[in-house]
Amino acid sequence: MFMVLLLTASSRTAHAEGVLSPLHVEGPWLVNAEGIRKNLHGFCETYSPWFNERGTKWTGTDVNGCLHYHRGLIDRILDAGWEMTFVRQHMDPHWTNNLPAGVYYVPENDIRYFDFERFKKYLDEVYVPMAEYAVAKGLYVVMRPPGVCPENICIGDAYHQYLLKIWEYVAQHPKLQNNGCVMFELANEPINIINNNGTRAGDEEMTAYMQAIVDVIRKHSNNILLVPGLGYQSHYEGFKNYPIKGENIGFAVHCYPGWYNGGWGQGDITVNYAGFKGGWEQQIGPVANDYPIVVTEMDWAPSRYESSWGKSNTGTAGATGFGANFHKIVDDTKNVSWVLFTDMHLLADYDDNAPDGQTFLTDPEACPRPCYRWFKAYATQETTAIDELHADTSHRTAAYYSIDGRKLAAPQRGVNIVKVTENNGKTKTLKVCYK
Repeated sequence: MFMVLLLTASSRTAHAEGVLSPLHVEGPWLVNAEGIRKNLHGFCETYSPWFNERGTKWTGTDVNGCLHYHRGLIDRILDAGWEMTFVRQHMDPHWTNNLPAGVYYVPENDIRYFDFERFKKYLDEVYVPMAEYAVAKGLYVVMRPPGVCPENICIGDAYHQYLLKIWEYVAQHPKLQNNGCVMFELANEPINIINNNGTRAGDEEMTAYMQAIVDVIRKHSNNILLVPGLGYQSHYEGFKNYPIKGENIGFAVHCYPGWYNGGWGQGDITVNYAGFKGGWEQQIGPVANDYPIVVTEMDWAPSRYESSWGKSNTGTAGATGFGANFHKIVDDTKNVSWVLFTDMHLLADYDDNAPDGQTFLTDPEACPRPCYRWFKAYATQETTAIDELHADTSHRTAAYYSIDGRKLAAPQRGVNIVKVTENNGKTKTLKVCYK
């Protein structure tokens, strides 16, 4: 029987050039070319001087300054030991808006000043070079369009036409087209969908809105597409009754303290596991059973640190707290990839050898410390030794389990959990894919 063991290794080995295997979707899983199911863990970057340490590192349209800054941060994050496997890249409107004299800022949902020629120019000069750099470092890429959705979207409205135009162009780009290492997140944080007469629309209209974007991309490219839901990317129940048609489809989800009926409070949110789990199962469960899920925004920390969007603590899995319960819920769901939405320069500064303390980077109740260690644990559950299990079996025994924990008489096709016991009593657990 042919056997392939899932990839791990140190961060330096795992992020060497040329190791990425293109992904596709099989049922509820992201799967690489070798047939191995992948859950990804990563970070976010946005190409805006304001969101890059408040404009202190580069300004204006300094392409070289932007690229130098972001490439350097990717290197520092990996050198700090983060076991990252993907990056969500925001094609920030800083590069795509052509602001008239005297206008220095517009909200991200305002597309009046979007300049398609600028978009094409900086797709080539900023967004694609950064995607190529990430892939060369062993990171899959999720690209999201410039800006955020307005409060109300409508089939055929100006924002819909904006998204259709962007994605049809991106889908034809020779370095992105059919690229199994680059996924497209179709929009950022839709809130409500309405009819042409201004009345509230429903699930069927939301599917039609997103299906049109899927269809225009599919005329040119088969990249994995991550579909957002309403309610700032928290409601997906409607896609069960009105599914998106096509292959290589997943869903892009956002998750913060208090969402999914999970918490309450002013300032720091007290999160309860039972409510959080129930809301997740109601709002995400209907699509998680059939499609891969990628959480493209998530973080938390006590509000006193002023370093996170989500205001809560890590807490205890199965009890109270956001971080530990998020971790438990996504692991129990099994097919969830997820991102830590913390500023890149903070991730780069993280030092796991520093003692626990009362700072954002050292407090176990803030997201960096537990996430760093969870990402390490995910990586060490796997192995790089292709034939390690079957080499020299005279001094070991192996027990086989399905991915959901059922004991097997023999390994089955797909991913197995293999518990190896040495004659000296030492045990280790491997994740093995049999084809």
